[in-house]
Amino acid sequence: MEEKVISRDQGYNVGIPQNYKKHSPIIQQAVRVDVEKLDSLLDLVGELVITEAMVSHNPDLQGLQFDRLEKSMLQLSKITREIQDMAMSMRMIPLAGTFQKMTRLVRDLSLKVNKRIRLEIAGEETEVDKTIIEQISDPLVHLIRNAADHGIETPEQRIAAGKPETGHILVEARHSAGEVLITVRDDGRWLNRQKILQKAGELGLLRDENRELKDEEVWNLILEPGFSTAEKVSSISGRGVGMDVVKSQIEKLRGRIDIRSTPGQGTLFSIRDGASGDGSCLPGEGKQEPSPLASWQG
Repeated sequence: MEEKVISRDQGYNVGIPQNYKKHSPIIQQAVRVDVEKLDSLLDLVGELVITEAMVSHNPDLQGLQFDRLEKSMLQLSKITREIQDMAMSMRMIPLAGTFQKMTRLVRDLSLKVNKRIRLEIAGEETEVDKTIIEQISDPLVHLIRNAADHGIETPEQRIAAGKPETGHILVEARHSAGEVLITVRDDGRWLNRQKILQKAGELGLLRDENRELKDEEVWNLILEPGFSTAEKVSSISGRGVGMDVVKSQIEKLRGRIDIRSTPGQGTLFSIRDGASGDGSCLPGEGKQEPSPLASWQG
C-alpha cells in the first residue's frame, strides 16, 4: 500500500538563552499517511469548496442585508480555500527524483550515439502533484532522447561549427506567469525546416502547400503521429513514435508543449500547465478529480 511522508518543521523560540545560536537544530516531525486517505481527503475538500460556493451564492439569500452573516460567509470562504491549499500541498512531491533519473539516461545515450553530452538540472526542488511525477517521466525521456540523437552534433561537427565538443542539455523546472514550466533545452543544431516540410508533404500533412508556414507551425509538425526525419531506424529514433506520444501524454494532463528552435543555438521544448483555477477538473470514473497540472507548486 502506497504511503507518503508528511513533514512539519517545528522551531522553538520560548525562553531563548542569551548564548542561543542562530543556526540551532530544527526538530522535524513526520507522519506516514496512506495515499488513499489523502485522495479521500482531497475529494471531501473538493465537495466542501463546491458546497461553500452553493451556500454563498444561494438565490434565497440574494438581496438580503445581514452584515454578520456576510462577514461569517467571507471567513468561511477564506478558511475553505486555506484547507484546500493545505490538502493539495500534501500530495506535492519534488521533481528531484524524476530529474536525477535522466542523468543515467544521458550517460547511456552519449555512449550509444558516440557523442559527448553533459546534462544540467535546475529547479529540481519544484514540487508537483504525485500524478505528475508518475506521468511526466516518459515525455521527458522522449525529449532528452530526441535532443541527444537529433539535436546534439558529433564532436567533430561541433568543433567545425565553433562550439565546444561537449554538447549541453538543460532540464529545468520553474514558475512562469502563474504556471509551472518544465523545459528541455539543447545547444545543438536547430530543427531543419526544409527537411520537416519535405517529410510533412510526403505524409500528406500539408493542407495548403502554397501557404507559407510560420516557424512555430513547422516545428509542431514533428508532433504528428508517425513523423520522423531520421534517415535510418535505430534503437533511439526513426521508428515514427515518440514525439506524438509526448504530445498526447501532456494533453492528458491538460498541459501543452511548445517548441522553439534557433539556427546554431539549439532547440527548446517547453511543457506548460494548461489548466487554470482551483476548480479545474479531469474526467474520472464516476467523479470529478482536480487537475494535477492545475495544482503545480514550487
